[in-house]
Amino acid sequence: MSFVVCRWEEAKALPGADRLIAHLHKVPLALASNLLREYIDAKISNHKGWKECFGSDQVKSGKPAPD
Repeated sequence: MSFVVCRWEEAKALPGADRLIAHLHKVPLALASNLLREYIDAKISNHKGWKECFGSDQVKSGKPAPD
C-alpha cells in the first residue's frame, strides 16, 4: 500500500462537510469515486454520516464513460 493510501485515514473533511451531511440526513446521498472501494472506505472511515459509497471496481464502466 502506498504512503498516500496509508495517510488517508488521517484525512479530514473540508470545513462544513460533516455538518452539511448531518443537515441533509433525510436526503439520500452517495459518494461515487474512481477509486477502488477499499481506498474509499479507508479515506472516509473517520467521517460521520458518509455511509453509502461505491468505487470504480463496482461499476461496469468507470471514467470517462461512467455507468
